[in-house]
Amino acid sequence: MTYPALQNAAAYRRLFPFLHLIMRFVMRCFAPRLRITGKHNVPFHGSVLLTPNHISDGDPPFLYVSLRRAAWYMAKRELWIGYPKLGAFMDRVQTFPVDRDNMDRTALQTALDLLARGEALVVFPEGKISPTGELAPLEAGAALLALKSGAPVVPVGIVGSTKVLPYHQTRPRFTLGRVHVHFGPPITFSDLADLPRREQRRLAMERLEAALRDAVCVAGGE
Repeated sequence: MTYPALQNAAAYRRLFPFLHLIMRFVMRCFAPRLRITGKHNVPFHGSVLLTPNHISDGDPPFLYVSLRRAAWYMAKRELWIGYPKLGAFMDRVQTFPVDRDNMDRTALQTALDLLARGEALVVFPEGKISPTGELAPLEAGAALLALKSGAPVVPVGIVGSTKVLPYHQTRPRFTLGRVHVHFGPPITFSDLADLPRREQRRLAMERLEAALRDAVCVAGGE
């Protein structure tokens, strides 16, 4: 299976600087006090796995304008099924679906291929939006991708996006409240390579959760 996003990537890359500029203007209109910190932790080139917390449907656009490179996004396939027009749009902006209810080997292999090519990939490790705003238990997918690819992982803390797009709402609103996106220091799991696979996964998930909590704490600490 070939995702449409893979076929559309070249055209999207040419348009990315223009699209990024427009989106920065739009998101700043909704959240003038948007703050972005830790950008130096995201390399300009080479593979990197970005793992944000997830509190709002506004998280992807806020992350989009916070990055200085064109990243790929893994998103739930329900968005393509329930919202065909949205799915068609995501096919054009380096986003591909994943079946969260089953072991989606095609999506996982696509993610590994992208990382092997030196791309930046965004995966929300909670797997869904947290209705309380608190960090939910992590799914295993992000840790498995990090272990298999060897790519560094940059945890991303997002705080305040619910002020623009509250939980279960689709119409964004203006806020003078603070929205903060913080990129934490990268972490790696190469030291776990000699351990049994189950132990690797357990320790990787614990390390990722701790790093993500730290990033969220920094984002919410001011």
